[in-house]
Amino acid sequence: MLHIPHSRPTFSQSFQDAVQAIVVSGQLAQGETTKTLEHDIKPLLNLNNVLAIDSGTSALMLAIRALTNNKIGARIGISTYACASLLFAVKAAGATPVFMDCTVDLTLDAEQAHNTAKTLDVLVLVHPFGMVEPLVTDVFPCPVIEDIAQSAGATLHDKPVGSFTDVCIGSHYATKPWGGAYGGFIASQNSGYIHTCQTMINPDSANLSSEYVGHHQLSNIHAALATQRLQSAQEDSKRRQHWAQKYDVLLANTTATPIQSCADSSSNAFRYIVRCEQDAGQVIANFRQLGIAANRPVQQCLHHSQPNLSCPQAEQAWQSCVSIPLLADMNDAEWALMQQGIQTCFHS
Repeated sequence: MLHIPHSRPTFSQSFQDAVQAIVVSGQLAQGETTKTLEHDIKPLLNLNNVLAIDSGTSALMLAIRALTNNKIGARIGISTYACASLLFAVKAAGATPVFMDCTVDLTLDAEQAHNTAKTLDVLVLVHPFGMVEPLVTDVFPCPVIEDIAQSAGATLHDKPVGSFTDVCIGSHYATKPWGGAYGGFIASQNSGYIHTCQTMINPDSANLSSEYVGHHQLSNIHAALATQRLQSAQEDSKRRQHWAQKYDVLLANTTATPIQSCADSSSNAFRYIVRCEQDAGQVIANFRQLGIAANRPVQQCLHHSQPNLSCPQAEQAWQSCVSIPLLADMNDAEWALMQQGIQTCFHS
């Protein structure tokens, strides 16, 4: 039986050659290849300072520490309808998460975000599922972090996401748009923020009186893979957008509605999210019976970590939203199966 995975990164011969070159060099730990990756990211974000580190979760944790000066219990605003890594990064920073609800398009509720920001030490704005969070152009009374782990390469008003706020963080995890195997990065126009983060990534060179330091350096071998992904990311995005347009046509004949990015933005088509009239769990089960690994966009709403907290739009999204595979290298047999799945699983 044919099986279509939810994610499938493409790896050409260049990835193998890049890893082999690192192994032959004998310099597997952080070195010049990591610096090359940092250099390659700068023009993609129009930012002058980039620090490559071990994961996107670490990137957010370090950015929070830098922006709050390691304040214990700092209040950090995050969307409840987002990856659980956000919550654990906040906790790892010794901070307190403050959850905000989403809207029907899965971005933040603007009124709630602005009201909540008055009480925050840092606001984290996540560009969700390859789309764009329009609030990054707004002015807030606290520092703002853009999380572009899923939306790297997307744009708003012809500017790259990640270039709008105080600090940008991203991921080089294998399935992400700029993914290699493992890794992440922090970027900013403010060199001071990056310098502060740099003092926290290598215990061997750290000041022993520092509040926090961990092993967060990115290895050359992981940097080599991420560098190769950057070279193919734009083409991969175009291929996913090609299939997404075909999905749009098929869904026009169903009761389901695709979630689109905001006005004046371009998505990188990292995910294809559909809001359906049926229960999402049942729709996902129907897709999986066909061999299609559909999934929920998020596995759980983050506000569930705090009893009696209500975020009704996120709850509704969890009940009705489905993420279906959107693969850059989909073949004819897989496309035929996806057509069948969309036509049969999204029915009234």
